[in-house]
Amino acid sequence: MKKISVFILICILGAMCAACTKGSSTLSNTGETVQGMPEPSTSDTETSKEQSSESESQSETEKETLRETEPETLQETVVKYELNTVESLEDDGKEMSAAEAFRSTMKGKHSALELFQEERLFYLGKDEDFPNAADSIKDMPDTGLARINMLSYNRIGILGAITSGIAEWERFVCVDLDGNGTKEVLVDNIGIMAVLHYFGDEVYMTNLCMKDRPYAVYENGVCETAAGAFDRQFYRLYPAKGAIYQERFIYEYIVPEGMDTSHNVYKIMGKDVTEEELNAYLEELIGGLTPLEWHEFTEENIDKYVVD
Repeated sequence: MKKISVFILICILGAMCAACTKGSSTLSNTGETVQGMPEPSTSDTETSKEQSSESESQSETEKETLRETEPETLQETVVKYELNTVESLEDDGKEMSAAEAFRSTMKGKHSALELFQEERLFYLGKDEDFPNAADSIKDMPDTGLARINMLSYNRIGILGAITSGIAEWERFVCVDLDGNGTKEVLVDNIGIMAVLHYFGDEVYMTNLCMKDRPYAVYENGVCETAAGAFDRQFYRLYPAKGAIYQERFIYEYIVPEGMDTSHNVYKIMGKDVTEEELNAYLEELIGGLTPLEWHEFTEENIDKYVVD
């Protein structure tokens, strides 16, 4: 009987211990502090906050770095091209007449010395519209001039930009520009017009400014160009050794019908004149002449029309 009583007591004590253990587990799961469990130390908490702060700071730094480098990555690569130059071509050094030299140059067998407009194109007189003013025509040395093959010439555009493309010549005309008995050649394409002239054994090529690009060339060498929407000019070119000169005879600005005609401008050699005076001078300059015919830039036409 005593044994049974002891067994029953042991069972009751076991049940009570199990109940206590279950209660402790439940308290732990609800987040309440359980006796005997260590609380996190203050130093551990501070370290965790510092690590989090450093991580955020590093992240912001990386973002800023990306923002700074992103434009450089997105910028287009600017390619700088060089002028296509040559040391010499197969006909360089040969004795030739002006026409022979022009034909050879236009076929890519004789080089030309480039007279870049910003450096070797001068304007005669004191016209305020013109840069590079000169009082007289003078020869200049060839020092510093680039020797080019005109068939691979790659200075194209309004400002003479050097590009990866080439000036694909479309047409040409032969004319004695300065009246000295020797013909020069004007070559043209959509983006550029250039003058070929000959001195000694050298062919010089000058890229004309867009505003001076003639749409009509007369047999006496006078060039007519539309400088803008409402204006036009008449001028002559004077080739020299290592340079070229331009002299403007007439400048005319006429507003369309119905607008204020008081803005019209008529000039002869840079001086203001009346419309009647300008028309009389123009009649003397090109009266009765018709513009010369342009020829397609082919070897056959070069041989046919580029003659002494």
